[in-house]
Amino acid sequence: MKGTTFAPDYVGLLSSRFGIGEMPEDTPPLIDRDRHLELARALREELGYGIYVTVVASHYEAVAPKKSGDGDPEHFEVATLVRRAGEGAPTAAWRVRLEVGQGLDSLVTIYPGADWQEREQYDLVGVVFEGHPDLRRIMLPEDWDGHPLRKDYAIDTGCVPWR
Repeated sequence: MKGTTFAPDYVGLLSSRFGIGEMPEDTPPLIDRDRHLELARALREELGYGIYVTVVASHYEAVAPKKSGDGDPEHFEVATLVRRAGEGAPTAAWRVRLEVGQGLDSLVTIYPGADWQEREQYDLVGVVFEGHPDLRRIMLPEDWDGHPLRKDYAIDTGCVPWR
C-alpha cells in the first residue's frame, strides 16, 4: 500500500469518528476490533463504498522481548479493502488486530461479497468471523487438522495425493 492515498472523505471519517489523526504511509490504519462493523457500515451507507474487494488475515508468532524493548505476543491481523464503483474510484482499507482466541465480526450482512472470502481466511488462517451465516471450510476437507497459512503450521505436513 506504499504511496497509497485515501480519499479525503475516508480520511475525514477516520479522523472525526475514529480518532485516527495521522494515516500510516505503508499500511492501512489500525481500527479497534469493536468498531470494525461501525466503520464498514459507515463506509457503505454514508460514503458509498459499495464494493467489497478483499479480506486478508495474517498470523504473527510471538516475538520474545529484547533487552531494549518489549516483545509482541502471538496475534492475527485482518486487513479489509472496499471501494466505490467506477473507473479510478477510491478505496478504503483498514486493519484489525486480534489476540489469540478473539474473533472478528463478519461483514456479510453489510457486504454479501465477504461470504466466501471470510470462509477462506477461516479455513487457511483460522480467524473466526463471528456472526457469519455459514462459517465452515471452503478449500480443505472438514476433517483437515489445522490452518496451513499459520506460521506454526508444519511445512512438511503430508497432503495426499501430493505427499
